[in-house]
Amino acid sequence: MTHLDSTQAVPQPTLRGPEPDECEVLLIRHGRSADVVPGSPESADPPLHVLGVEQAAQLATRLAGKTIHAVYSSQLARARQTAEPLAAARDLSVIEFTDLEEVRLGDWGNGEFRRRAAIADPEWVAWSRTGRWDGIPGGEGDDAFRARVAGVIEGLVPQHRGECVAVVAHGGSINAFVAHLFNVHRSLVFTIENTSITSVRIGAHGATLVTVNDCHHLYDPVLS
Repeated sequence: MTHLDSTQAVPQPTLRGPEPDECEVLLIRHGRSADVVPGSPESADPPLHVLGVEQAAQLATRLAGKTIHAVYSSQLARARQTAEPLAAARDLSVIEFTDLEEVRLGDWGNGEFRRRAAIADPEWVAWSRTGRWDGIPGGEGDDAFRARVAGVIEGLVPQHRGECVAVVAHGGSINAFVAHLFNVHRSLVFTIENTSITSVRIGAHGATLVTVNDCHHLYDPVLS
């Protein structure tokens, strides 16, 4: 420990890197998914749009110098396809977890949520203002959504203390996990852009949120 007497000027402390027992979790949203016709077979699990493939490549380039010890994703095509370039560059396999998938939308699934959002359906607008996933007919609801996503990520932390992992998931999943960590009532708190990086350090003392929606490999969100 350094000792300073009362006459010495003290510099402002700087943000330190992860503690030895912390796990650094890079929460990454998938790239843009393909356009779908609501109710069509492909609407349940669309792949990446051609723009999404480009975004995934830009993400991989952005993180090329970052040490990542493991890559996880949901089983949905758009997340898996975004994770694959990160894993391939490090000779890793993508490990999939169904419980990382997007919120289960019940009657608004298979593209119906997109349709309602696109036309500013009054029911959708009223629901969106609540900031939570409750109230969607047949949907899983906010608490269940948070619990399943948190169960996966918090289960990974003890396996990767002192390491960095990439978790490629969905905008809703990332919002829900951060809301869970900090006990925020609303689960729709942040803008989460395609392939954006939200970085969290998790240790025995709790969690530190380092970045949210970092998408500088696509554009500067402050200046856009």
